[in-house]
Amino acid sequence: MAAPGRRPCRRRPIWPSTSSGYLEMADSQILRGIRRVATLAGYRYKVWFRRHRRQLFLRLRDGDLAVQMADYRQSVEDRDWQAALPKALALGSRAKEKGEVRLLDELGQGLMRMGAYGPAAELKIARRHVVQGRSDGEWLGQDISGKVLLVDLMETEKQGLATAIHHASSVGRALASAARVIVLVEHRLVPLFQRTFPVADVRPVGPGKKQAYAEAQAFAGVQHLTALFEADERAIRAHFTPLKPDPQRVAEFRARYRKDGRPLVGVAWGSSNPGKDLPPLTAWRGLIGQPDLNFVSLQYGPIENDLKVLTDGMPERILYDRTVDQLVDMDLFAAQVAAMDAVVTISNTGAHLAGALGIPSVFILGDGFKRSWPVEGDRTPYYPSAVLVSKKERPWPAVMEEAEQNLARKLIAGPA
Repeated sequence: MAAPGRRPCRRRPIWPSTSSGYLEMADSQILRGIRRVATLAGYRYKVWFRRHRRQLFLRLRDGDLAVQMADYRQSVEDRDWQAALPKALALGSRAKEKGEVRLLDELGQGLMRMGAYGPAAELKIARRHVVQGRSDGEWLGQDISGKVLLVDLMETEKQGLATAIHHASSVGRALASAARVIVLVEHRLVPLFQRTFPVADVRPVGPGKKQAYAEAQAFAGVQHLTALFEADERAIRAHFTPLKPDPQRVAEFRARYRKDGRPLVGVAWGSSNPGKDLPPLTAWRGLIGQPDLNFVSLQYGPIENDLKVLTDGMPERILYDRTVDQLVDMDLFAAQVAAMDAVVTISNTGAHLAGALGIPSVFILGDGFKRSWPVEGDRTPYYPSAVLVSKKERPWPAVMEEAEQNLARKLIAGPA
């Protein structure tokens, strides 16, 4: 009882440390969400502004072509692929005649996504000719059986790792066409490509690039390989060659990770690209909460805060191996990915790597059109072991539920 003339003393509630942690985590999620929305809005405005500016300039150059491009883009926006494909094919011919570099880029990418791989490659080669002119030694299918061929899988910084991984199988076919083949890749991919194609002379892109071109009598970029060996789905599937990781490292990872016999599932959820449509971290909890699976992070960058949100405050649910840094050692990362029984990931370099290694995989894809994945169906001929789960304007919980179902089927089926 309080003393006369004094106010009763109110006890300050003492929050348990776990509650405090949850509050901090909730605040962190809210701030992350706000930043994400703001960044995405800014990115979309920038894309919108660029597109309309380019459309205006195109209208000034060729009003009829601008109208046709606007019609094609509307079909893409409506996801009406049956209408978009013939429009893209017709516009591609016009863009080649006019030498419209940006349109050749856009239409080539669109045709790739709609499964018209051969026509897409033709537009990319046409773009090259507009920008760089025709070059002596460019391999367009002529006999090079007695020559040295240079395969340049990183002609520009934009191509990056994923492009080389995506088209790796065609290196094997190129080897059968020339007396000797030099392959240029980003330096982190050299061990992986050399192990997979031991007959090839695999070199890092860098100061020695000029010398490599000087040694060769013919050269091919990604667009040439696509035109020659990847013109249709059947050809791509028939000649799939999985990349070969370091078997000793793979065995070491499996021994360290799989101590209780539960399947290993690699997961990656984030991207530094603000334009990607990604599931919120909380949408992963149903998948990661499955007690009969061991989860391993394949995510790059600092992830400690993400782990708390993904696991609802139990970060130990996901094994985070700090000895692996894909930004530094891609060969070690490839071995880690190859040690998995299955992989569930958003679209990133790790997705391409898992697919190229032949690991049973589930790729979670947003609705953006600027991606390398097919617009229809749940398969890609480039990665036979992967299944694609596209958002298709659905809420993320429904997408993640489909991903969980596909993962279960992959684990039951075993290796592809």
